[in-house]
Amino acid sequence: MERSTRLASAPVTWGVWERTEGGADLIPAARLLETVSGLGFQGIELGPPNYLSPEALAAAGLDLVGGFAPLHLADGDAFRQDVADWLDPIAETLAATGARGPVVLADAETPERIAASARPAEQRRTALRGDALKRAFELVQEAAERCRSKGVGAVFHHHTATHFESPEEIAAFVEGTDVPLCFDTGHCAVGGGDPLELAREFAARIGHLHLKDVDPVLLERVRSGELSVEAAWDGGLFCPIGEGMVDIPAVLALPELQDFAGWIVLEQDRVSVRASDLDSVARVEAANLRYVQEALS
Repeated sequence: MERSTRLASAPVTWGVWERTEGGADLIPAARLLETVSGLGFQGIELGPPNYLSPEALAAAGLDLVGGFAPLHLADGDAFRQDVADWLDPIAETLAATGARGPVVLADAETPERIAASARPAEQRRTALRGDALKRAFELVQEAAERCRSKGVGAVFHHHTATHFESPEEIAAFVEGTDVPLCFDTGHCAVGGGDPLELAREFAARIGHLHLKDVDPVLLERVRSGELSVEAAWDGGLFCPIGEGMVDIPAVLALPELQDFAGWIVLEQDRVSVRASDLDSVARVEAANLRYVQEALS
């Protein structure tokens, strides 16, 4: 399939993201890019601002295919700071590299929603409603328009530990905005959804696709209250593709997605990764890439 030429990685797969930003032993950007290119990926997402530079991406021969921007959609003051710290730098970097991918907007994690993650009753109790939900939609639309004004597209990522995690919350977002989705198979499953069912339902709104798998044993421990989602995340909640509960080949085979022309990003969100772990992570990512390529063929 033509889509097999549109496969990308992301720094979060290599332990570089907002949870680990500023760590002393992160994988150096140049080594990460060299490894990703050597594995056969055509692109990569940006990661935290200032981690990957346009010059380093060009030297590695990789397209910049998107950049994750967490925004506090339930806190207007924090939202304004997020625009300055995350949204604008990411949009400007994407524009500088040819705008080959979108800004991946998301609600920012909060302590309340971290505690509610993967637990339906708590998700419902802590959900945004009424004017607060309407205001969140307005802020997303504002952020998307700000990206477009810079010549960059925008999508919205439903995400674990945020106000847009559960199937009901994703459906409300689709109804309340016109911003395309970054559909994530793993975050969908953690949030209580069926990735196959929701990918089919929202196929027409998907502008960016994240593929990840989920360890069902760890997820059940989160749902039962035995384990926090943060501890599960650190323990490998997002497992190697093909080893968990998500039927990724079935998602990729959906008739509704056969005309999908965006980037397919392979992710295995990792927390505890040091520079010395590069080779072991690369071996897993090589297997993940082969798995997806075979599913696409």
